[in-house]
Amino acid sequence: MSDSHGGIWIDIEDIGDSGLDIEYIKDPSFFDFKGKDFKIVKDVTIKGTINRFDNDIYLNGRVSTTLEYICSRCLNIFTEEIGTEFSAEYLPESEGITKEEVELIASDLNSYYYKGEGIDILPPIIDQILLSISLKPLCNENCKGLCPHCGQNLNIAICSCKREEINERFSTLKKIKF
Repeated sequence: MSDSHGGIWIDIEDIGDSGLDIEYIKDPSFFDFKGKDFKIVKDVTIKGTINRFDNDIYLNGRVSTTLEYICSRCLNIFTEEIGTEFSAEYLPESEGITKEEVELIASDLNSYYYKGEGIDILPPIIDQILLSISLKPLCNENCKGLCPHCGQNLNIAICSCKREEINERFSTLKKIKF
């Protein structure tokens, strides 16, 4: 087992008949998610078991960490713990098939290909983190957001904006000068 070249590599020969239990704790800096709408703020814990049946290798595990987001309503920074189970299947890359030539079906989405004497377990871990992120992060379900007029965070205080509510039917009357 090694962490070389930006991956988490497992030597296939290390996987015994009863499998191989793995546990890693990785610093957030190990993962490169620059330019994303979230940030990893606590160590990433990876636990799992790897089993081998002939040349097919199966990884079942759990990844957990804490992510930092910006609320999509009020723009406050908040954190959220994630923890997700995952599984991955590693198949030997056939000599005549390249990655571009493989047509995926739904059951293949957890399949990865390897060549040589080792597998990199980092890709399914990254996939699970990305699948766990919130598409519209909210600091809480009842977040009131920002006032569209003055920008006041409505979770903290009520704004003092003078909002004129005009019935659309009478909006032309506002243009009349007396």
